[in-house]
Amino acid sequence: MRAYDWIDHHTANRPHKEAVRDLGTGRTFTYAELDRRVDAAAAAFARLGIGRGDRIAVLAHNGVEFFDIQFACARTGAICVLLNWRLTVSELEYILTDSAPTVLVHDAEFAEAARELQQRCAIASLLEIDGGHADSGYEQALADAAGTPVDQVELTHDDVVTIMYTSGTTGLPKGAMITHGMNFWNCVNLGFPAGVGLDTVHLNVLPLFHTGGLNCYSNPVLHGGGTVVILQQFDPAETLRVLGDPEQGITHFFAVP
Repeated sequence: MRAYDWIDHHTANRPHKEAVRDLGTGRTFTYAELDRRVDAAAAAFARLGIGRGDRIAVLAHNGVEFFDIQFACARTGAICVLLNWRLTVSELEYILTDSAPTVLVHDAEFAEAARELQQRCAIASLLEIDGGHADSGYEQALADAAGTPVDQVELTHDDVVTIMYTSGTTGLPKGAMITHGMNFWNCVNLGFPAGVGLDTVHLNVLPLFHTGGLNCYSNPVLHGGGTVVILQQFDPAETLRVLGDPEQGITHFFAVP
């Protein structure tokens, strides 16, 4: 078992434990179910020619797909490039030209922009997310690849798993290369002081394309074996409703004051 594959670890030890609760689509996933999605995503990307060092870009609102792709990259050596959906097509064009992804996974909402970016940036393949619908391009790709063996690549904590681009306020955006080791030590340094563990139920409202959503505290919670509850976007009234709902059982929350 690889030290950076937390989903594999928790599947072996607590397969029926809830890992992700996606409030945007109403879907929930145990660690075993998430593990199967990660395997299917890895196989689907391999069919599209994705290998070690290749990039998979994501232009989407919050959803379980971010975790599918991140941990699929951890098994194949690919790298996920997380895109800010607030940017214009021309701004995204610079980032995609710089990072050169082979695949762009996108929400149906951004389909027009994705097609234009595919032409401008010579992206080989598009996969569309459509609210978790089974007939969407992304879900169909996972279904078609389910059960297909994938050759897992041996990685170290020095290998890059994610590229996040800076905002570019003082120049062009720069791709910050996030390694497996950086993810691990972030989980240690944030998770333990915050009391993250098996009983943690964390509500994430921050964008998962940003380190605030992904690493404060979604990744530490998955590292610790807790549950990540996802809202697609921040909405004050809906956030307060979820926080106040005893059935959701939220124990942890992080936001911008």
